[in-house]
Amino acid sequence: MIKPMLKNLQKEIGIFLIALVVSIIMILVSKMYWETISIDKQNAKDSLSEAREKYHTALERKRLLKEFEDKYDLLMKQGIVGEEKRLDWIDVIEQTTRKEKIPYLKYKIEQQKPLADSQIKATYPGIDVFQSTMTLDMELLHEGDLYTVINNLQKNAKGLFEVSACNMRRNNVAVASILETNTDKNFSATCQLNWFTMKQQSLSTIVLSEEENE
Repeated sequence: MIKPMLKNLQKEIGIFLIALVVSIIMILVSKMYWETISIDKQNAKDSLSEAREKYHTALERKRLLKEFEDKYDLLMKQGIVGEEKRLDWIDVIEQTTRKEKIPYLKYKIEQQKPLADSQIKATYPGIDVFQSTMTLDMELLHEGDLYTVINNLQKNAKGLFEVSACNMRRNNVAVASILETNTDKNFSATCQLNWFTMKQQSLSTIVLSEEENE
């Protein structure tokens, strides 16, 4: 009796087993599909985050580049980067002498020389720094004239300089007080100024320098 029943149910059992197998396969396929979607979604998120990071990095680089370009242009206009502005220095000195009625002012500018400083080269690779020494010999009415000359150079002359040495002495006059003297050359002063100029190295020079360091 059981055998006839099983025989009658054989078809239904076969269909059930096939349906079960198909269901299992569909579940596995669905799982793999959703896992793939999940991975793709995560990859998309990662790609979006990476793209955003690159975008913000590009914006920051663009901002920094603009900032450096503005600073570079400013240094160019100030005469600190590029060729030194000797004629401008001389023009400011001569204008100051006339305007402030400096009794006597003689200047001498030595030949420009590269500044060999390892710290500067390490801090600013690819940049050459040059130095020109200027000597000022002056005859002055009073001590304030020296400040006027140096201050006018600092305010009006294109370039960057430091006062490395300055010596002032009172001239011998026949009276005890300079208020009673008839001369306008009561003081003599000699000052030495170092003017600095920066230039960008050529690409071949930078490569050669890197090869020597290696």
